[in-house]
Amino acid sequence: MWLTPLPLFSLSALNVHIRITEEEERHLLSNVATGDWQAFTRLYEAYSPLIIHYLQVYLTDKHDVEEIGQEVFLKVWKKREILVTVRSFKNYVFIMARNALNDFLKARQALLQKQAGYSKDYVLPHYSADDKLITDQYESIARSGLDILSEKQRRIFLLRTRDEMTIQEIADAEGMSVGGVHKSLQQSTQQLKDYLARNGISFTLLLLILFFQP
Repeated sequence: MWLTPLPLFSLSALNVHIRITEEEERHLLSNVATGDWQAFTRLYEAYSPLIIHYLQVYLTDKHDVEEIGQEVFLKVWKKREILVTVRSFKNYVFIMARNALNDFLKARQALLQKQAGYSKDYVLPHYSADDKLITDQYESIARSGLDILSEKQRRIFLLRTRDEMTIQEIADAEGMSVGGVHKSLQQSTQQLKDYLARNGISFTLLLLILFFQP
């Protein structure tokens, strides 16, 4: 039971990404495990926009997104005692969101099939690629897009997206000019978008997979 209502998921505020250091995250997880509501709210505000982004890749209905997102963080709070054992909260909450999404889509499909049984003329709707059940094969295709890049392009792309390094930091690390890094990122991003589009997969999905990668 909530001590106080969580802030409502605001789809208009999804661009707000509060960054938390590893040290702060460990401290927050330890405090949440003991029932610290303020620490939990801090985690919620930092990671709920990312979870909403993830859910929106597969769901178009705003209410479905908000309901599943709320459910995910409710489960986090209910199981707060185990947070002291969690190595990465990003990966932990992502897995919970993925499981909740799978359960939701399976339940919806079962309901549609049941409804179809009452009418021989009922036709199950066709879902777009963004509304399909998440499968290992689906995400594998997104990851395989990285294989089309050269080793250097892939390294620079991952440093920027997964490791969240700045352009200047990448240039320093790779011994390149800032312009060279920009050019590499532009080329690799376009190649990936073209590849994923041919396979009917959102570029956003690839970024989310990389972000939550252990």
